[in-house]
Amino acid sequence: YIKFYIFKQYSTILIGKSTGFLLFFSCVYVRHILINVCMFVGFRFTSVRGDKVDILYNNIKHAVFQPCDGEMIIVLHFHLKNAIMFGKKRHTDVQFYTEVGEITTDLGKHQHMHDRDDLYAEQMEREMRHKLKSAFKNFIEKVETLTKEELEFEVPFRDLGFQGAPYRSTCLLQPTSSSLCNVTEWPPFVVTLDEVELVHFERVQFHLKNFDIVIVYKDYSKKVTMINAVPVNSLDPIKEWLNSCDIKYTEGVQSLNWTKIMKTIVDDPEGFFEQGGWSFLDPESEGEGGVDDSESEMEDETFNPSADEEEEEEEDSDEDYSSETEDSDYSASLGSEEESGKDWDELEEEARKADKESNYEDEDTSTRKRKGRSSAPPPSSKKKRRH
Repeated sequence: YIKFYIFKQYSTILIGKSTGFLLFFSCVYVRHILINVCMFVGFRFTSVRGDKVDILYNNIKHAVFQPCDGEMIIVLHFHLKNAIMFGKKRHTDVQFYTEVGEITTDLGKHQHMHDRDDLYAEQMEREMRHKLKSAFKNFIEKVETLTKEELEFEVPFRDLGFQGAPYRSTCLLQPTSSSLCNVTEWPPFVVTLDEVELVHFERVQFHLKNFDIVIVYKDYSKKVTMINAVPVNSLDPIKEWLNSCDIKYTEGVQSLNWTKIMKTIVDDPEGFFEQGGWSFLDPESEGEGGVDDSESEMEDETFNPSADEEEEEEEDSDEDYSSETEDSDYSASLGSEEESGKDWDELEEEARKADKESNYEDEDTSTRKRKGRSSAPPPSSKKKRRH
């Protein structure tokens, strides 16, 4: 299993049964591989066909024990520092599990809540869960005593878990003492908290039910980790958990182009922090704009106008100033005339008087016309002709 681009493992020697350090653990599968030996410097897992996988203790980054509480499988998960070769592929995650119940249910089978067979099956499942949990715990305790607590198994905190989609499907992400992980779904998801520098929440709006989480690592050359479709009601518990871990977090409304941002940081990290660093992610900070502001400042520095252009700009500014003064004088004169005029009440009284005078004039003209018609002579009658 040793390749030129994989780290070289030390030669391992199995300890005899008489020493008491040889631990057999049957009926446990690493995605269809049988585990049966624990060695002095690491684990050796042997498949049914005879294939062997060696994992050294000093190559284990996280050892996670996922109990079967609320799950259909019980898991031992190892997240490695360096990849190992198995089946002509590189693997940084090795997982061993055992089913504790029926993952699939036959819907065509007639079931009744008071059926004795169903009650007996549930009782057997509870007993099996208890036996497997105690067996796994005994195995973990023996490994920790054998390694003098150099290798410690972490148990996820289910109460602090939240739903999210680090890959294509949604799963339950649970924090441990030193990581954020999900080991019940495949592929597994493991993030080391000591390697995280910043956590940013995207699309945090009141009218949206979900938001996204972006995890930025201290190694800026490493690609950021995205967790999509996180429910909004999990935002406050996640913030409290990050505060307890002393991890900085920010939030925003829009989704950012993190590929471009990280490339800018890697190209000039000193300039990035001189211009405010991650302050552009905080909407209330003065350095809002971050990388974009730095690019605009670089463009302003490269633009240097000539002397002729500066003179033309000064002349244009003088003309604009003169036009503005003329407009201000004209508006001031209008304002003075309006201030020296009459009040609204006086204008209304004058309008009423003018209306009354116009009505009187109309009445006088109408009476004059009537008198002229009455004083006019009657029409002359025609004289009768004499015969």
